[in-house]
Amino acid sequence: MKYNLCIPIPIRYTTIKEVKPIIEKVIKSKPNLIELRFDYISNVNTLSVDFIRDLLNIIRPHAAVIFTFRDSSEGGQIQIEQNERFKIYKLFIAVKPDYVDLEMNTDKDILKEIINLSSQKGVKLIISHHNYEKTLTYEEGISLIHDFHEYLIKVLLIKPKILEDNIYKIIFTAQTFEDNLIPLKVCKEFSNSNQKIISFCMGTLGFFSRIMCVIKGSFLTYASLEEKTAPGQINIEKMKEIYDLILD
Repeated sequence: MKYNLCIPIPIRYTTIKEVKPIIEKVIKSKPNLIELRFDYISNVNTLSVDFIRDLLNIIRPHAAVIFTFRDSSEGGQIQIEQNERFKIYKLFIAVKPDYVDLEMNTDKDILKEIINLSSQKGVKLIISHHNYEKTLTYEEGISLIHDFHEYLIKVLLIKPKILEDNIYKIIFTAQTFEDNLIPLKVCKEFSNSNQKIISFCMGTLGFFSRIMCVIKGSFLTYASLEEKTAPGQINIEKMKEIYDLILD
């Protein structure tokens, strides 16, 4: 069975000599995807197209690339104005990574422009929702995705064809072991359609869904190498060991 492991890397500096060794170490662990988390940056004004492109060129022969600047309301490390984030996302799309991750709660005008711009440039979107407090019910999770999809088409007037390659990502926080079953059911539901999905639970109690989500249809799951960017991330070597045992 093929499954996708993604390692996020916090980008704190805008000099290649400081970031390249970290990326090269991650590449050696052979993830399928690498996510660059730019919301860890010390000074957003130092971000440039050349720096971002250099990072992409280091990774791209080895793994697909996700660019993210997580909003502070959903776990981002710094708080900036929406318009400033919009400028950063335009930089991302100009460089053309494989994927860009942004939140469902993004300002509607910015969201519409990013969706259309990414479509023009051939960049796929991961449109995400993170709940750091609890796990929604199965019905709430399904409705969240369906309602948002309808909102894009009927309110923002996005053409359905543009949305076909995008991925919806809904992440919960497990308060009980049983909470793990919700994202797995969500993944199973969407695995029977053409809509790509990422869903699991964060936190110590979310361990089971982090492992099992790709088996039930999630496009990817996240692993760590040395530094975790979300509660409950598991080391990639441990993840591979677990999959070798249960998928052999």
